[in-house]
Amino acid sequence: MNAYLQRHKILLFFPGILAFYQAYSQAEVDTASAKVNELHEVIVTDQYKRGSVSGKLFTVSEITRKDIDQLAGNNLADILHYQLNIDIVPDARSGRSTVRMFGLDGEYVKILVDNIPLVSDNGYGNNIDITQINLDEVERIEVVEGAMGVLYGDNAVAGVINIVTKKGIEGKWEVTAALQEETVGGEYDWSDKGRHVQSLRIGHNIADGLYVSAGFNRNDFQGFFNDFRGKDYFKTQGNSVSNDGLRGYEWNPKEQLNLTGGLYYTAPRFNVYYKFGYYDETLDIYNHAVNARVEDNTYKITANDTQYRTSRFLHQFYADGKWNSMNYTLALSFQKQERDNEDYVYNVGEQRKQEVTQDITDQSSDLLFSRGMLSRIFPGSEFFDLTVGYELVNQKGYDVSASGHSTNIVENRLENYDVFAAADLNITDRFALYPGLRLNNNSSYNTHWIWGLTAGYKLSDDIDVKGVFGSAYKTPTFPQLFYYFVDANHDVQGNPDLKPEDGLSALVSIEKRSDLEKVRLRHALKGFHFNIKDKISLILVGDDAPGGSFRYMNIDRHRVLGASFENTLYYKNLRAGLGLSYIGIAQELGAEDDSKNDYLFNFTANASVSYTIPSIQTIFTTQFKYNGKQPQYVEQTNDTGETIFVKGEQDAFTWWDASIRKSFLNKTLELTAGARNLLDVVSVNTTAVAGTAHGAPPGTVLLGYGRSFYLKLLYNFKL
Repeated sequence: MNAYLQRHKILLFFPGILAFYQAYSQAEVDTASAKVNELHEVIVTDQYKRGSVSGKLFTVSEITRKDIDQLAGNNLADILHYQLNIDIVPDARSGRSTVRMFGLDGEYVKILVDNIPLVSDNGYGNNIDITQINLDEVERIEVVEGAMGVLYGDNAVAGVINIVTKKGIEGKWEVTAALQEETVGGEYDWSDKGRHVQSLRIGHNIADGLYVSAGFNRNDFQGFFNDFRGKDYFKTQGNSVSNDGLRGYEWNPKEQLNLTGGLYYTAPRFNVYYKFGYYDETLDIYNHAVNARVEDNTYKITANDTQYRTSRFLHQFYADGKWNSMNYTLALSFQKQERDNEDYVYNVGEQRKQEVTQDITDQSSDLLFSRGMLSRIFPGSEFFDLTVGYELVNQKGYDVSASGHSTNIVENRLENYDVFAAADLNITDRFALYPGLRLNNNSSYNTHWIWGLTAGYKLSDDIDVKGVFGSAYKTPTFPQLFYYFVDANHDVQGNPDLKPEDGLSALVSIEKRSDLEKVRLRHALKGFHFNIKDKISLILVGDDAPGGSFRYMNIDRHRVLGASFENTLYYKNLRAGLGLSYIGIAQELGAEDDSKNDYLFNFTANASVSYTIPSIQTIFTTQFKYNGKQPQYVEQTNDTGETIFVKGEQDAFTWWDASIRKSFLNKTLELTAGARNLLDVVSVNTTAVAGTAHGAPPGTVLLGYGRSFYLKLLYNFKL
């Protein structure tokens, strides 16, 4: 069957189900009692609640709006530091931060906004820069662990982070304005140092069921100097200029602007909304080296600097409701992201931009996305129900820098045409199975089946056991397929012939809830295993270039084995949490016979305490996370030129935050004061880097920008 017929058969699948159900419901005699139908609705509608991940199918932990406010979180990176089994991977030069879950990097974690994947530099949903996700419009954040390929497609291997936005207010008007000032390490002033955040959000109920909102946010990060001296620094020594490498910043300055708008309509059996978003980011990269020459007996001191400007547009339409007794959802989204690159000569002595040497749009991504689902297809059955749906993805883009700055820009396209189904089998009152299957039809690969199975068992009224099993299916990214950077010193290429990764994911959890006289306890024990085959890695394939020729290849195998234990206590106005995690990673680094593939384990612990004093409307919060030593095998070359594998290690480090939040005038005004990174972590030592047979010298990994203090004032007006 050719691709044209395949695509159109898939497009016809969803309307065909609608037609089938209409004929079925007209022919069926409604013999079920109202009582039975009402009970069934309570069970199933929560499974696909609007904008949420199914808590029935998966283990979902929630970060509430209250949690976000207590930490004065402005973007997603501010919030996720303290989550168990999650690490934030920052890049000081580019300003990007990505998520790593269960030791799997951001390519294996899908980021959703209201269940719709967010566009990234050259793809969608994965490897997202989480510093670009503003939290002003967010109602809650759902963190879901385990493979979710049936409902969310390829690359949802380690888990999903779903950001659920606000869709209504109480009353007629709501106006929220906030100012936040924050030091960056010990650096701060009103204009040239620190972090400065301003936001405004307006919501209005135009009529019953009709709501409109608009928002603005500016996050001005002025960079972190640390031991560097800024963009206008140079050093003279005698009659010459000393190029000491101290110009610029440790973390480069970045300014972000967010504009949002939405129109929402809610009726008893029908909900629909349209959302608009615009994001603009300016990142300045200042070269540490300066150039000096003598001209007319004076020094002309310049530097070659770069400015990146990223813009993203988002249009999103969503509808859900009931048709007879069936639930339906429909989501449409168009997103476009571009990055402009301006290279210029900066005159350091005269403190001005002297000459623009290049000004291009070096990266562009377009994403057209649609998903539709039908649930409660068999409302008369207490034993069996079915959810079916489709997902369409059309993404295209190019990356000039990844193509060696070639003038012949090649735009590439990837398309997905998927259908999926998930069954609901209530075997007994205590035991249920939820098998699912997705047919993934990708324009670059053969058709692939993605499977999943959730098993839920209620051991007692307060103990639940859940197992989530599924395919660990991941397709290659745009750079892995199309990257091309070849010059006199480099040879790094993508591989259009790459095949997707696949394997097995398993997560089993046991949750116990205890309600005592004044104390509520929750305990959750989880065990997990990921076995990923044909893992894609950058492999040395030749030595034609001075540094060797590298190409993305399907070679490595990656395994993860671990367990975590989470505990939460509620006592009057106190909430406390304690979590422990032990994760081992085994990776075959290549095809060599002596490659190391045993498990290397890392220990992590987190804790949180929140205490509320209602009489003075004040909340005290502190969070703590210990990240143990991270071992890793690395390739080294011995004296005879042979490749050997040596175990390196990144040192342990600890994050610690604390805050006080006080309300005034019946919560019209709120003041939050706090500190991030109280233990002043900036970098840690590591030996997990390539070296010679005599050992790799300890390097450093930048993790943060030191102990920072913030003050946030929020005004919230409701009518």
